[in-house]
Amino acid sequence: MEKIEQYAQDHRSSSLLVMHQGKLVLEKYWRGHNQAAYTNSMSMAKTVLSLLIGIAIADGSIGSEQDPVAKYIPEWANDDRAKITIEDLLKMQSGLRDYEIADDPFSDIIKLYLGTDAQSAALNVPAERPSGQEFAYINANSQILGLLLERATGQGYGQYLSTKLWQPIGAQKAQLWLDRPDGNAKPFCCLFARSQDWLRVGQLLLNNGKVNQKQVVPADWIQKMLVSSGSEPAYGYHIWLKARTQDGPGYKKRATKPFLAEDMFYLDGWGQQRVYVMPSQELVVVRVGEKPKTWDDAVIPNTLIRGLQSAK
Repeated sequence: MEKIEQYAQDHRSSSLLVMHQGKLVLEKYWRGHNQAAYTNSMSMAKTVLSLLIGIAIADGSIGSEQDPVAKYIPEWANDDRAKITIEDLLKMQSGLRDYEIADDPFSDIIKLYLGTDAQSAALNVPAERPSGQEFAYINANSQILGLLLERATGQGYGQYLSTKLWQPIGAQKAQLWLDRPDGNAKPFCCLFARSQDWLRVGQLLLNNGKVNQKQVVPADWIQKMLVSSGSEPAYGYHIWLKARTQDGPGYKKRATKPFLAEDMFYLDGWGQQRVYVMPSQELVVVRVGEKPKTWDDAVIPNTLIRGLQSAK
């Protein structure tokens, strides 16, 4: 505990929380943060979006993840995007244009993140290659999934998130960053929540979608989320599955060693926002904060596992 606390503190963390066997065993805050502080999830919000897609399939609003996106987004019905499925978006293998340069004001990611009409920006991203073949981490995939969810359910993203997931897991009030006043949510990022509630999300995943004996997310959907994609073995349905020990297409090396828990998976947000989930160890770890100069994804989970092994 002392080692991971020091590591987190030395690497610009705002909070570090550890849940073991359903009990909160470590809760530390720095940099002016406390239990009531909100932080931006960045891409950890993508995993929340995936959970909502599973709920919408279960309640009949969406037929299947194999459905073509154009069934719900007719703007895509008459061009190369007509063959893209919901699963392609979840696996980041849609074939959409990969134009996400952060310092180019005309790139797709800047239009999504800072523009005043995120949905139109996503709808206008063209296909550049066949879907289902190549992994490319494109934020428009998630923004389109959010729009699809709204059209399929007839509810705003915030309303569906609140009633179907956030309230059922017992989470506190959260906030969504809209693209303009009374505008659209950005499901690819930008869910402002408290650290304890990210623990709740992690515990939900650890428990196969169940909270207090209530099935909030179908267990079979959780299992589908955790199946490696053919185009990127480290990625599932909007969730990361393995330590990234080598550079790969769309991402860089983030860990020096593999995870000791072979069943571990994690939520990943820009700036090293993290929820590590280790079912075999009954462990959930949350780290939020500023982007550190260096970060090794293996340090915190592997240090905890070695400590548990030593204790046994």
